[in-house]
Amino acid sequence: MKNTITAKFSIVTPMFIGDANQQATDIRPPSIKGALRFWWRALNWDKFSAEYSTDVAAALQALHKEEARLFGIAASDEKGGQGVFLLNVTSQQLKIENQPFTKKPNSYLLGMGLVENPKDGKPRSAIFEGTFNVQLLFRPNCKAEDKKSIADALYAFGLLGALGSRARHGMGSVALTAWDGVEQREIPKTKQAYQQAIQQLVGKPASGNAPFTAFTQKARIDFSITDKNVFTLLDKVGAEQQMYRSYGRQGKVLNKPAEKNFSADHDLIMRAGNGEKISEAPKRAIFGLPHNYFFSSTYTNVNIDYLPDGKTGRRASPLILHIHPLDDVGFTALHGLFVSEFLPKDAKIVIKSKSFVPANVDWQVIHNYLNRFQQKETILG
Repeated sequence: MKNTITAKFSIVTPMFIGDANQQATDIRPPSIKGALRFWWRALNWDKFSAEYSTDVAAALQALHKEEARLFGIAASDEKGGQGVFLLNVTSQQLKIENQPFTKKPNSYLLGMGLVENPKDGKPRSAIFEGTFNVQLLFRPNCKAEDKKSIADALYAFGLLGALGSRARHGMGSVALTAWDGVEQREIPKTKQAYQQAIQQLVGKPASGNAPFTAFTQKARIDFSITDKNVFTLLDKVGAEQQMYRSYGRQGKVLNKPAEKNFSADHDLIMRAGNGEKISEAPKRAIFGLPHNYFFSSTYTNVNIDYLPDGKTGRRASPLILHIHPLDDVGFTALHGLFVSEFLPKDAKIVIKSKSFVPANVDWQVIHNYLNRFQQKETILG
């Protein structure tokens, strides 16, 4: 086997990744390495879960030990080490734009915080488009199976990955365009080839659950919708999510009659906003925490938080949106639903700092959202 991999990636959607001032400049190795760790864990949980059967703690410990061996661990740790490869980001051809969505229809997927830089109120810049190379140099004594394991993570990043803020919401999507080195990989250019590449990479996971984002029996991947224009596609997906989730104002969402699928959530949190102590979380908490409400009729904010160890925490959305370019359809919106432990055992969801409620969530809420897409094709799960 060769001792290197050089993979080229294109930036498909605006990437909000930046320096200390939250301004886009370039793509740095720690960001790539963090993404590779994420996809390596997602792909390998099934292996460790099977090895340790029902002992989740032992499986986690073994997985983290293997991750540290492959990727390295902080030098400040007494058991620190460098891992089995070196990583460089090269040949960056990037186009930077100030707030690329000011000239395009605003997308619901942007959420809050990407329109302006909270430090100075100026538009947040993004890497609007471009290409970059990731080069991996394996150490001379690196085993073939270790090279394959790292290569799988890099391939997953090129098929499903993204970088930067709102990476789980379609922003910063990347696509693999060239590969040279360990285990030459196919570059899928059609929808069918893309589907086959994902299915071959993921296989058929046997584990029933996971304590973090990982491929299990319960994971689901859909091709939801396609379009020739990437911004139109983002807006279509954003509009579908907004129609599904929003209560609306004056009975309207996007100038259409509001569906009010979660009117019970609206009423529940309004009661909390009025000072009432409540005993359950809103259904929409499954989309991730914190989850905030604003009632225009009373100008009341209600925050739905997760407070591990008494500090504000975050539970990332278990639903990942990735945008991928394909020759036969233009762009496809891929949704990945990763059913896993939503919060640690006995954790509580906090509503307006007063009500501490159980973290009981209904995964069907997200399945119902995915089922709205008329073009959907479920390729996993």
